[in-house]
Amino acid sequence: MKRCIRQWLGWMAFALAIGSGAAAAETFRPPGDFSARYAVERTGLTLGRADLSYRRLPGERYHYRLYTRAVGLARWLFPAQVREESRGRIVEDGFRPEVYRYQRTGGDDAREAELRFDWQALEVVNDIADYPWRAEITHDTIDRVISPLQLMHDLTERGEAANRLVYRIADGGRLKTYLLTIEGEETVTTPQGRFRVLRIERRDTDSDRHTILWCAPALGYLAVQVEQWEDGSRSARLVLESLEGLRREPGMRGGG
Repeated sequence: MKRCIRQWLGWMAFALAIGSGAAAAETFRPPGDFSARYAVERTGLTLGRADLSYRRLPGERYHYRLYTRAVGLARWLFPAQVREESRGRIVEDGFRPEVYRYQRTGGDDAREAELRFDWQALEVVNDIADYPWRAEITHDTIDRVISPLQLMHDLTERGEAANRLVYRIADGGRLKTYLLTIEGEETVTTPQGRFRVLRIERRDTDSDRHTILWCAPALGYLAVQVEQWEDGSRSARLVLESLEGLRREPGMRGGG
């Protein structure tokens, strides 16, 4: 479960910088401040929760945070808590990180990391972890925690025929590539109501893991449900429990 919370929640890795097939935004309007809570489930049990918050700052800047932890009896087995945050600029193509911070506490494997993005040199530097590293980046690279916002941007601005997106994320000392395919429309029910959604599959080019995201146009394409699959089995499921700040457009029924 630790890996599910750690990887999964950087992702609601809903994923990254503008990819191939996404239409450029002529007038990008970032979302207003919002916060959301997700239940992390496995085999029908709620084992953890994830809280995210987005704040728009003066000077076209942003601050995005994600806090994940186990709850209930699961806290005795998985006491670690993970805090991630990204700060950077809001640009025409979405979100450009400048600093990403990661902190894991409460367990035997406590760890901290900080990534600094140098956009002039096209380089990312991590000089806090036990194994410092530098890596080249591309103009569309992003950190892993800001991916929900970038995906919301790309789905809003994509062209009619753009059913595939490619994302690049700086993580683990290198650039990782994820391929996203928009598979069609469905309807899902969550504690926040019933939503018409886009079903999106995300595949990691370096492993057999894949992720399914259900993103609601009524909430600016925020993901209301996420599943991670590995070796043919579902390893984790995230479901939207509560939401504050995002305007609900037509397309949602019910509520909570």
